[in-house]
Amino acid sequence: MSVARISSASLMDRSINKFRLSSRELFNTYFLENLSDDQKDSNYLEHFDFVEESLFLALVAMPNGLNKIVYGRPQPQILVKTSSEVGAPLMLNREIDGGYWDYPIAYSVPNVVFTFVRFFDWDQTNYKDNRFVQVIVEEWPGNTELIGKHALLETHYVTYEKA
Repeated sequence: MSVARISSASLMDRSINKFRLSSRELFNTYFLENLSDDQKDSNYLEHFDFVEESLFLALVAMPNGLNKIVYGRPQPQILVKTSSEVGAPLMLNREIDGGYWDYPIAYSVPNVVFTFVRFFDWDQTNYKDNRFVQVIVEEWPGNTELIGKHALLETHYVTYEKA
C-alpha cells in the first residue's frame, strides 16, 4: 500500500467517524432534547435530515473530494471493509433492499467489500447511537448471490476508504 493510499484511507476513516459522532450528538442534544412530546412530529425528523445532509457534505464529501450525493443513498465512492482479517458479524437483508435483516449468513468473510449508505439505528425517533453502518454488498468472494443486498455492521468492526 502506498503512502498516498494510507493517508487517503485514514482521512476517509477519520472523516466518517467525525460525522458519525457529530450527527449523533447534534440529534440527541439539539433536536431530540429540545422538543416536548407534542412537538415531536415528522417535521423535526425532516429538519434534522436537512442538517445531517449538510453535515455529511461538510465533514465527509468535501474534505475527501467526493461527488455530491444525498446522505442515505448509496455512496459508491466510500468503501466499507471489515477491520479484522477474519470478517465481522453482520445482518443481511432477506431480499435485495428489503426490510427484514434475517438472512441466514450472519458473518462476513475476509475480502468482502461494501458500499457505504448511512448510519442506522432501529428507532429513528429516539436517541441515536449510530451503532450500525448500513452498507450494500459490492463483492463477496464465493457468494455472488449476496451482491446488492443491504447489510448492517457494527461500526467498531469496520474501516472506511475512498474508492
